[in-house]
Amino acid sequence: MPRQSHVAPVSERARAQEPHRSEEFRAGVQESLDIIAAAIVALGFFLRLWRAQATFFSTDEAWHFALANQNSLAAAYKASLTLLHPPLLLVILYYWRHLGTSNLVLRLPSVIAGTLLCWAVYRWLSGVFSQSVGWMGLLFTTFLPPLIALSAELRQYTLMMLFAVCSAYLLEEALATGSDGRMIGSCLCLYLAMVSHYSAFLFAAALGGYCIVRMIRDRPQGGVIAAWSAGQVIGIALGYFFYVTHISKLGGVNTGAQPIHNYADWYLSEWYFHPGRDHVLPFLYRGTIGIFRFTFGQTAVGQIATVLYILGVLLLVLQKPVARRWPPRSTAVLLLLPFLVNWAAVAAGLYPYGRTRQCVYLAWFAIAGVSAALAIISAGHMKVATLLALGMIIVCHARGTLEGRDMLPLAEQRQGNMDQAIQFIRKEVAPKDLILTDMATSFQLRHYLCDQMPVKIERNSRGYESFQCSGIRISSTGPDEGALTADAVDKQWVTYESGADSQLVWVVQGGWASGLGEELRRSCPAFAQTEVHSFGRYLEVFRLPPPTLTIP
Repeated sequence: MPRQSHVAPVSERARAQEPHRSEEFRAGVQESLDIIAAAIVALGFFLRLWRAQATFFSTDEAWHFALANQNSLAAAYKASLTLLHPPLLLVILYYWRHLGTSNLVLRLPSVIAGTLLCWAVYRWLSGVFSQSVGWMGLLFTTFLPPLIALSAELRQYTLMMLFAVCSAYLLEEALATGSDGRMIGSCLCLYLAMVSHYSAFLFAAALGGYCIVRMIRDRPQGGVIAAWSAGQVIGIALGYFFYVTHISKLGGVNTGAQPIHNYADWYLSEWYFHPGRDHVLPFLYRGTIGIFRFTFGQTAVGQIATVLYILGVLLLVLQKPVARRWPPRSTAVLLLLPFLVNWAAVAAGLYPYGRTRQCVYLAWFAIAGVSAALAIISAGHMKVATLLALGMIIVCHARGTLEGRDMLPLAEQRQGNMDQAIQFIRKEVAPKDLILTDMATSFQLRHYLCDQMPVKIERNSRGYESFQCSGIRISSTGPDEGALTADAVDKQWVTYESGADSQLVWVVQGGWASGLGEELRRSCPAFAQTEVHSFGRYLEVFRLPPPTLTIP
């Protein structure tokens, strides 16, 4: 009897200590996972750092640097108004270039932002869904090839994505804790996303709709509602400012792309909905598949990911609420709203949709849906879910399909290709010779051949732009022309008297185009003997034989 009275209290104390031990165990697991996650983020940083130094600037990157490389901030801001993007990146770049102008140094802000993005996604998805969903979101964000490539480019997308995800994370924290300070932080991050890239305006609309759904359900404190409401007013005012000072005036930048809603359609026609050409539902279907293909960088995996995303949303809708801060149906709304908002903009002809980086802000909701589906399918077993995610990532690296507008392939964008091309030009092209190129490639020549020095642009009545670089005259097509074509070169080809002082004309083709020299040799007999010097798929240099081009 005394033994029984002695054992019972011990048992009761053990049971009383079980919740505390369980809580300590979960805290220990969380701390261990955070340490491993930090190590993965560090690995992602070095992957991005390596790619940033290993590849040459694309035409868009060189264009951005040329616009930011001005004598004053006011001049840089004025130059930014010729872009289809808000000015934040160019403002940052205007100051950052004083630290150095190498590929690595200029791309470092994007590398840092892309690295921080990995951690932000991990924290966001872990809080909204579960630890396993956050873990898989971390793996996808850190190791998917397109997301590594975007983080190693001098472009607006990584900055926009970092600020957008931080805004979503702080919004969740504000609603969960009733913190008006975190709500203000969410709004500030959203503004930074909006001044980084205009796709953030669509993100803001989706996030605002989701917040309204959450506030109707959870009824947060008045301070949180007031902070959010004030933030929306400021956001709308910011949008109006950009429309008046920038968006509405873009049509004047490119006279061949009127009216304004057709401006981007000029070069993204395939991804814009045209009522007379396309049917809405098939267009949205192809575009949605394209979003996942771009995000994962592989066609088959992209298709599988689309199915997983849909499955994840359905499972969240059907899942019963549990003791958690965010009910499953609310998270399903969070995953669906960005796509619905984009669909509305697409149907109105206001925004592209599909396998293009302009829609990359949807990647985080795509990744979240796929991660949620894998977590539910694996019944919460993190090891199983991790293996599934890693399997998808490995396939994407081994059998990636990125090409063309998706992203320049790594093998074709090696810095060595550009170095060899510039060395060839310096050796073979004489000061009295002329280089003919397109506007996009001219930015690459300004960056690498002109040693990043500002150049004086001269324009003639035919729309050509020319400048001097290293003693060589470079003439490029105007902004309305696009890439050089064999037909355009052939039409300008005229007979002239060859003499000792005659200049030679060289064609340099870079950017997103390829195969100009081969097309000329195949379609025009006069160019059959033209020797094309290729430096990868997207860089080629060749000399035109006499008779040659009229000097623009």
